[in-house]
Amino acid sequence: MVKRTTTTTTTTTATTTASSSSTPTTDAALRSFHLRVLFPHILSLPKTDPERLNAPPPITRSPAIDSELYTYIALLVRDFIHPWYRVVTNDQEFYAEIVRILTLIIQQLEDRFCNQVDWTELILISAANLVSIHYHDYRQAKARLFMSHAGSTVSLEALFHGEQPHFALQKERSDQQQVEYLRALTDEILKLLLKPEDYNNDCVRHLVRELLANLVFNNIIEVLADPYVIHLIICKLLDSYTPLVEELEALDKFSSVTPQPNPFSDSNKNGDNDNKQKPLKKQLEEAQTTTMPTSPSSPPSHSLSKQQQKRPRAATSPPKDSETIQPEKESMASHMQRLQEKRRLEGDDLMDAGREELDAAHKYERQRLSFIYITLQVMLSPFRTLWLYVIAAFTQSQERYQQVAKHTKRTRHVRLLEPWMHFVRVAFLVDDRPVLQWMWYMVGMFLWPLVRVLGGGLLVDKFLEQTILHILSEDNLVYYLQLGRYLLWPNGTFLRKGEPVSDEEKERLRIRAERLLTVSFPETLGKMLFEADDLDQLQFHIHSALEPLQNQYINKHLMFLLVDLVASKILPELVEEC
Repeated sequence: MVKRTTTTTTTTTATTTASSSSTPTTDAALRSFHLRVLFPHILSLPKTDPERLNAPPPITRSPAIDSELYTYIALLVRDFIHPWYRVVTNDQEFYAEIVRILTLIIQQLEDRFCNQVDWTELILISAANLVSIHYHDYRQAKARLFMSHAGSTVSLEALFHGEQPHFALQKERSDQQQVEYLRALTDEILKLLLKPEDYNNDCVRHLVRELLANLVFNNIIEVLADPYVIHLIICKLLDSYTPLVEELEALDKFSSVTPQPNPFSDSNKNGDNDNKQKPLKKQLEEAQTTTMPTSPSSPPSHSLSKQQQKRPRAATSPPKDSETIQPEKESMASHMQRLQEKRRLEGDDLMDAGREELDAAHKYERQRLSFIYITLQVMLSPFRTLWLYVIAAFTQSQERYQQVAKHTKRTRHVRLLEPWMHFVRVAFLVDDRPVLQWMWYMVGMFLWPLVRVLGGGLLVDKFLEQTILHILSEDNLVYYLQLGRYLLWPNGTFLRKGEPVSDEEKERLRIRAERLLTVSFPETLGKMLFEADDLDQLQFHIHSALEPLQNQYINKHLMFLLVDLVASKILPELVEEC
């Protein structure tokens, strides 16, 4: 595999991106936008008025998150309420009522997010299981697509829907059905979050329900289910690897088309065997024509041939007559021995360097190793490499180890790593590679239980929980909100009003996303999982892993299941009523 090295660059992360994007200039501009759209009456007050200075009122405990939430509300009001409402009346109280209702909903959800939802269990266990089922059902449907009992008119979407039937995605009237489903779900959410007097106000309730169901939830599902948006998110998150990808593309390390090698084909295997047999055959011929030295002090002639093989072929010319090869080797060996003795007699210290250490080592008899010992060393070397890699990844420094060890575990669930490891096994087709499957089972049955008994399991669980808390930190939440605003309102215009993306641009973005994932994939892990020797082979495996996410209708099944999962965790009353 090509060694991927870069020059000294600063690594940009989501946290630094979010913090750097929030500057006083942008905050002032957003605040002016919020007041102009949502609170126009405040602009008529004097600049020293306390009501104007404290506007807009806080929604959550984070001013940065409040700024992004007010931006979402202002964009919704500007694009979907203001165009028709200003034709009816100029009354501004209706805007204030909409903002009050949305603020109340967000505050109720914030309390449940922070105090009632176990995000570690939701992300590491429940969501991982849903994604694994999605991959498994997609490949089952694809395998049945061209079978005789499936029929020639059955599509991949229909077969997948048979594996995961969902009420919101009936194929006959899918668009209308999913909107009706989201309306019913949103109405139940408003019933639980709003006060009775606010919920009984039909005008406000129906308008807020349409805003949330049709404009927010439906558009979020449509956008996140689009493969183009998935590739765009990957490119945004891995933007720091873009210079490396461009450098490798300039060096032609990637092929112009998506590589599709077949590592299990007979042609590849025969080619590998021929390459391995050629040097072996050549060595056997050399061994048959080599004369053993009579004196034990003279060095073996084949050691010199190895040194000659390491030299560039352009530096030496092949002998014209095959009969002169053996005398040249013997004369060269004796000549080199005489030169070494001459240099040693002249007092060259370099010729005697290390002689005492080697003589002392030869005093001890060489230990004879059994075939079983050598076999075990070969079999356990990948596990030893994997263990050292895991230890280096989880505890890069002693300070980080102490930080993880002192963390108090909040979730009651254990073995948090196993659901996502099962997803890795399904996504990268581990069961289709016998050697890798055997190694996977050996680690699962022998190595991983031993690690858990020695306390490594608790350390891994704490590390994963800290990772989830970091993902849901304030800076990262601001970054996610900014990313969502960029996806829904690119250049300040709602997504559906923009120009459609061409197929060529979608294909270029897909290739770029795959290559960013390729260069960000650990080289050691790529060799262990895929036995990939170059970037094209690794990109092919990344392409296969992303294939179940390349159909928007199929992705909607996953998105609706995730919506149902999150709603059931945040509002368990919905499940109890059912």
